[in-house]
Amino acid sequence: MGQVVAKIETVRTNLIMTNKAREGILAWSKDEHAFFHIQKSFLVHIERMSNSAQGETAITIYFDNVANANLAEKLDSQVAVMNCIVKYEGLLATNFRVISSRVPVRTNRRFATQLEFVTAPKNTVGLPIELHSKIRQLPIAEERSEYVRKRISSWEGYLKIQERDATIEDMTASFSKLSVNEDFSRMTLNCSGLKDNEWNKAKGLSAKFKGSRDELGEVLKVNRANRTVEIELRPYIREQLRKNQLKPKTKEVIFSNFATLSQIRRLRRGFADLEKGLAANANLEKILFEDRPRIQAPKKRAKLEFHNRLNEFQQEAVIGAMSAEDLFVIQGPPGTGKTTVISEICQQNAKAGLRTLVASQSNLAVDNALSRLLSNKDIRILRFGRTESIEEEGKKFIEENVAEYWREQTLQDIEQELTLHASQETELTATLVTCEEELQKLEAQLVVIKEKIVEQQQAKLDYEVITEEVQKLKKILGTYRRELRDLEEHFGEVANKYEQVLSKVEELERFLETNESSEKLLERTNRLANEIEKTRNQLLFRQAEEELAAVNEELNNSRNEYMTWQKNILELHQLQHELKDFTKVDELTDFMKQYDIPMGFIIERQINALEKIKNQMVSYHDWMAVNNKLKAAIDYVEKQMGHAVQIILQQINARPEDSYSSYSIREVHEAIDHMKQFLITQKVVNPAQLKPHLERLYLRRKFVWEQGTILQQLKQEAVRLFEMIKREVIKQTTEVLANAQQKKSTLTNKGMLLKDKQAQLQKRYDQLKLSLSDVPISSNSEQLTAILHKLEEELQHVKSTHQVVLRTIPQLDQMQQQHQKLMEERTTIASDLEEKKLSIQEINSQGLKQEKDLKALEEILEQDFEDQQLQADYAIKKLTEKITKLQHNKAQLPIKQALQKQWYTLLQEANEHDLDEIRKMYVRHANVIGTTCVASARKEFMDNYPTFDVVIIDEVSKATPPELLLPMLKGKKIILVGDHHQLPPLVGDDTLEETLKAIIEESDALEESAELKKLLKESLFERLFKNLPRDNKQMLAIQYRMHEDIMKTITPFYENEDDQLQCGLIDSDNVRDHFLEGHYVKRADHLLWLDMPNEKPYFEEQMKNGKSRFNQGELDTIRHMLLDIDHATEMAKAAGKIKQDERKSIGVISFYGEQVKKIDRLIQQELNLQHLHLRTGTVDKFQGMEMDVIIVSMVRNTQHKGGDIGFANDYRRLNVALSRARELLILVGSTEMFTQRAKQKHARDMYSQLLETVKEQKGLRDQDGNVKQ
Repeated sequence: MGQVVAKIETVRTNLIMTNKAREGILAWSKDEHAFFHIQKSFLVHIERMSNSAQGETAITIYFDNVANANLAEKLDSQVAVMNCIVKYEGLLATNFRVISSRVPVRTNRRFATQLEFVTAPKNTVGLPIELHSKIRQLPIAEERSEYVRKRISSWEGYLKIQERDATIEDMTASFSKLSVNEDFSRMTLNCSGLKDNEWNKAKGLSAKFKGSRDELGEVLKVNRANRTVEIELRPYIREQLRKNQLKPKTKEVIFSNFATLSQIRRLRRGFADLEKGLAANANLEKILFEDRPRIQAPKKRAKLEFHNRLNEFQQEAVIGAMSAEDLFVIQGPPGTGKTTVISEICQQNAKAGLRTLVASQSNLAVDNALSRLLSNKDIRILRFGRTESIEEEGKKFIEENVAEYWREQTLQDIEQELTLHASQETELTATLVTCEEELQKLEAQLVVIKEKIVEQQQAKLDYEVITEEVQKLKKILGTYRRELRDLEEHFGEVANKYEQVLSKVEELERFLETNESSEKLLERTNRLANEIEKTRNQLLFRQAEEELAAVNEELNNSRNEYMTWQKNILELHQLQHELKDFTKVDELTDFMKQYDIPMGFIIERQINALEKIKNQMVSYHDWMAVNNKLKAAIDYVEKQMGHAVQIILQQINARPEDSYSSYSIREVHEAIDHMKQFLITQKVVNPAQLKPHLERLYLRRKFVWEQGTILQQLKQEAVRLFEMIKREVIKQTTEVLANAQQKKSTLTNKGMLLKDKQAQLQKRYDQLKLSLSDVPISSNSEQLTAILHKLEEELQHVKSTHQVVLRTIPQLDQMQQQHQKLMEERTTIASDLEEKKLSIQEINSQGLKQEKDLKALEEILEQDFEDQQLQADYAIKKLTEKITKLQHNKAQLPIKQALQKQWYTLLQEANEHDLDEIRKMYVRHANVIGTTCVASARKEFMDNYPTFDVVIIDEVSKATPPELLLPMLKGKKIILVGDHHQLPPLVGDDTLEETLKAIIEESDALEESAELKKLLKESLFERLFKNLPRDNKQMLAIQYRMHEDIMKTITPFYENEDDQLQCGLIDSDNVRDHFLEGHYVKRADHLLWLDMPNEKPYFEEQMKNGKSRFNQGELDTIRHMLLDIDHATEMAKAAGKIKQDERKSIGVISFYGEQVKKIDRLIQQELNLQHLHLRTGTVDKFQGMEMDVIIVSMVRNTQHKGGDIGFANDYRRLNVALSRARELLILVGSTEMFTQRAKQKHARDMYSQLLETVKEQKGLRDQDGNVKQ
């Protein structure tokens, strides 16, 4: 499919030459004028460089060595390169050189333009503004390359790991015989010279003849017994064999890891291409490396007709992908129909004339994606890759098979046509007759339509006349209705006013009836005033009486308080002199409490200090007693020893102070008692025997004397403190006496004031009593106050009522007159209203009749007879054309049939040359090419397919970034399909996490480590899906793989997405019925967890000298379960529920490779399961697969405190494990281990939620398959 190059408008620019640039041109032409006249204009590609030292814009111009035919001929197809400085007056050429044609001239950092260079001196062309503007908008190529180089350096670690694993020594062998199969796709060599351990290593290696540079292909099989090696040949070698051109120089073959290392080289070349700006999508480097890449917004939403039945989410994904400008991301959870979506996008691209690359990390995924396109004749599929790796359905589309496949398909179509030859003329004649009859009917319909048009025109005139009359009636009716509305409003106002006035009249009449007359109210007012005056005087008397009693009482209290203070003062004066004789602290404190003398901080502190000394002196008398006892003992011994005493004293006194010990009272007593005991037991005692006893007594006496001195000092301190306390108490007492004297003086003054007030109150009381001598007073002041208040309120009410009565009488007369007037006005308005309503009814009657006439006319006018005429004319025209075509086809039928027979014969007899021509044409026009990510970088693929309109990469999550880069480089638009909630890729036998950690540990570069840590935390796909705008991504949210009960186990992994995962199976019990009825599995079961006890023999075990683990207890349970399922399948076949030749597909998977090996050994060596199709693998390697039944062996189970669940902590691994089953999912493992003993909280929560889901489906069982609650 050739690319259409848009015509580029020519731009004229002035070109100024430096001597250095001119020297470069002189090597190819006599001068610059001649050189730039080789062509009128040149297609060039301009790249912006770093600014010059003077800050001027620098560019490099690459002359296209294909489009510039004359220049290419002049330069032997090499590429001319010219460095320039952008000046206001034009381009200043600073250098000119010619480089190899292998250097690409088109990159995404250059823009193409058609330039006409004006080299004549003193011209006025200058530099066009448009050209200058485009140059300024270009990125600086060196900066972009450096940016990519830094960011992509972290990916180099992937390749280092692969190189490390792929490095093995070459192996050389001699061969005695060479043979090839019929289609030249495989070669078999009879070899010798390989060592025993080299035979197994040879499989998968590349092979080439010694002395040849060309690789033969990859070793498919080795047979050590027969000494044969079978090689899958490369297309180039196959072609050589067909032409008999393959001539080995020696009888030796070399086996090497060339293919793997070559693959690594291709990956590394992808890095270089991105760095050089060779990506078809100029935005690719930003997509790969920026956290939030800026994506071109879709220009408009595509309107599509779909080829497949798609749900709403699939439709949105296809529409989004077709509308996107440069990138679209599709998240496809397990079983959501990613293949269907990819197929639909390919068909839409083919319809739009676009070429699509479908790539994936694995061949299986590519073939799955292409399998849905086989029936569409508009799509020409080409499958690229190693034949042995491609699935059967994909093999017919590999390059060497496409011609034969196309020939067979075309022959089948022609055969089908040839069988219809006999009936085609009859069918054409019958169709012609039918069409001519239909034409006559249409012409008759056209005559009727024209008559209807004339009738419609008259109806239009009548409609206008009646419409005008209706408008007049509506105008009159409007006026009448406004008048009626005004009358109704006026009537309402008058009626409301009438009701209001009537209500007021009745209210005033009731008021006058219920109240006394004006004269009676005035009389009551005067009587109440007299009563109030009397009551007020009685209240004043009672208040004076009560106030006088209160003053008398207060005066007595003041006298009593005065006498108390006088007594206290006398007692304090007397005791103040006695304080110096107090000998105990308790006497002082009692005194202070009795007379409320404040303790104060100083006194309190001194008493505490005294109490402390008192506690220390408790032992004073004991030390005095022991001192006396010690003195008597020493006196006795001294008397016995005589003069020897002085020597002992001198020796003791000569000892240093710090050599003395301290003793307790008990120890001193014991020393004296010990000496006494000695004296008692010895009948004769000499001085020498007493010496040690005396020394001990002297030492203890010295210590006792020291204690006596200390206690004596404490005693003196106690006496001093007690004296200080007494002085402080005396001081406080003096202050209390001063306060008491002041209080006594205050009470004296208060007494005098109270006596004066008593005299005044007595005088007032006597006066009031005299004035009320003839009035009995039985109430107290409170009662009198209440009576007075009640009388005053009553007086105020009577006065107010009197005033209202005086105002109401004339108001009532006025209201009665207004009432009569409103009643007459209401009667008049009611008469006018009736008259107006009759007039409106008459006009409505006329209007209804006319509107009925209008409706009948409208029905005629609503008919679009002109459109019907156009449709009839169009139908007659199309039918006439069809008849003409049918007549032509009928006439051409013999010719067409003859050609078909000729084509059939030619295709049947097509030779190798013909098929080769068909192959070339098919390859040239293929519009959907499928290959793996790595194969897309092979040289033959790169040469044939440098770019694609659209690149679709499936299972993005399973490919490493370097693998993804290769197909992404080719796509003008890139569509990524994956699921970041499933596992990242395996690098060899290691997980991506293990690989990245290894690379980070080996890396010295901080930037590289930071980039890798970011990848470890968040994959490329996840980052894009999270950060892209809504228009550039879509999640497929309806899954069709799993029974709904199984799906519920994985829905929590997708609960934070914009759309929730749903089940697309209308009746999953029926659609996903496994028909099994056994001990472990019942027909209603779709989700089971066989809970292994957290005890021996169900604990995990670890291989010696290895990291992997296995669990024998789980293996035993799986053994019984597989036998049970096999028997249940046999029973289902016997009952006719499962076909006899069908095998139930069972996948047995585990988180650990060692467990998988033991499961394999169990199935292959111990069990004979005739009704099951079994497949095993680790969870990581099972990603992308699906089976009817999946058994997950969870392995981890221990009681050690340090135990954990390892790989199973990753929710993505659990998601993959749970989502492989269609009909039945069985978990085998310890619920306690995973829900309670896992170290990470998120893991415990995750498995607890899974357990709850299992329990909701009543799927929890013990190790023997019995139901657990």
